Amino acid sequence: MNRMRSRLAVGIVAAAATTTLLTGCLGQPAGGTADGETSLVAVNNGEIGRITGAQNPGSQIAMALCEPLTGIEEDGTVFMRGAESVESEDQITWTVTVADGHTFSDGTEITAQTYVDTFNFVGAGANAMPSNYAYGPIKGYDELNPAEGEPTATEFSGITLIDESTFTIEMKSPNNDVPYILSQLAFCPMPESAFADPIAYDKKPIGNGVYTLEKLDPQVEAVLKKDPDYQGWVPDGAADEITFRVYTDTNTAYQDVVAGNADVLRSLPPGLIAQGRNALGEEGLTAIDRNTLQTYFTWPTYLDATFPIEVRQAFSMIVDRASISTDLFKDATVPAPSLMPNSVSAFREDACGQYCTFDPDAAKDLIAKSGFTGTIPLNYSSENTTDAATALAVSNSAKEIGLTVEPKPVPAAALSETINSYALDGPVIQLWGSSFPAPSEWVASVYVDANYRLQYEDPEGQALVAQALAAATPEEADELWQQAEDRILADQVIQPLYQQVMYIAHTACMTPHAAGGDMQIYRTEVTCS
Repeated sequence: MNRMRSRLAVGIVAAAATTTLLTGCLGQPAGGTADGETSLVAVNNGEIGRITGAQNPGSQIAMALCEPLTGIEEDGTVFMRGAESVESEDQITWTVTVADGHTFSDGTEITAQTYVDTFNFVGAGANAMPSNYAYGPIKGYDELNPAEGEPTATEFSGITLIDESTFTIEMKSPNNDVPYILSQLAFCPMPESAFADPIAYDKKPIGNGVYTLEKLDPQVEAVLKKDPDYQGWVPDGAADEITFRVYTDTNTAYQDVVAGNADVLRSLPPGLIAQGRNALGEEGLTAIDRNTLQTYFTWPTYLDATFPIEVRQAFSMIVDRASISTDLFKDATVPAPSLMPNSVSAFREDACGQYCTFDPDAAKDLIAKSGFTGTIPLNYSSENTTDAATALAVSNSAKEIGLTVEPKPVPAAALSETINSYALDGPVIQLWGSSFPAPSEWVASVYVDANYRLQYEDPEGQALVAQALAAATPEEADELWQQAEDRILADQVIQPLYQQVMYIAHTACMTPHAAGGDMQIYRTEVTCS
């Protein structure tokens, strides 16, 4: 399954209060340049070590430089970008027709051969490309990336060039997520010149997207300009120039947005949201209405004998999710009623049912029924103040019914090692984020042991996942995803806690936009001239 590994939740960043109020456009950088073109300065969180590939400080830059085969609308649906069509009759073999007239920024024509060459290069483990993992579902990946020994192939057996504008992708098994998968940075085309020296290419890639990279100082900034020759989709109100300014401290970045020295800060930490409301007002703080980050309690199955299902059910029912989101985190989170966030089509408001409902009396009865009299250690990253606050709230709630929940902070590296070694002594707080807004990212991921290390197996649930991935229509697929979700929730191996609301801090001349809940800076609409 194409997944990034699970990540521990981001912490709250403390910041000094500020009283500055933005009441209108502040001139440059908020929307204007000396020659009348529009511009914006965006916060880049961390040094720009590389640009291509996903999940690195250069990812937001890469999105502006790349036109993938498909794109994601704000509502999470797929639309065609570099592809004219992506179609399949059996969900296994997908035919991709490449759109005519699209080129790299250096004028090199993009054809089906371009994508075939790129996929074979990135998918070959010997080339050590950071996005290699995303090609795992394609037939022939294992031969290119053997667990042991040398590769037995040099190209994907599942990728076939048909003609100048057409190629096919054969998956290992039916997978109707392919249109979503092809929207990822991992599948951005590369010109032939990149293969000879991918490291150099990573410093100044020749893209095929809305923008070109004009300047890169990894510790200071990257400057992008709109490509006048680009023939594809351009976001409404896209700036003519974007400067990604490097910040290593979120508080400093936030203060610069408040002062008008920077225009967009993506994903404001929870600890700054209340201040942002006061400092920036309604025109300068935008909540993305679809969520892509969700926090859970996870219970590896090797703990079942210690904590029987009644204990796990009771634990979930003493968690006051509404109070945690409203009172503790000031609406920076919303209670999670499902394994899936609201950005996914199969999301249901009541999927978790009674066990995600705060009910101390019912929880007390369940504990009595189980006969449990011990302590529940609640593991979390000691570097994470958000998780610390959550663990304390749960511990205090447990005391009300005579249950002992002991918050257990563990250094992040040690906690990761404990999880990976199947050595937890109790539940752990974990964060999950999606690569694209599809149910598979949230339901199928639970069955992939490398993600949560739950050692969880359910043949009937896994069969439902396979059926969902092979379903002919989205409606049929969603029903199957929900059935699989019901089985996982019934087994109480993973319990939804809350979805993290992404808040964007920005100057008044900027309107942020997202792709299915994932805010992408280059899609920011400049509303002042």
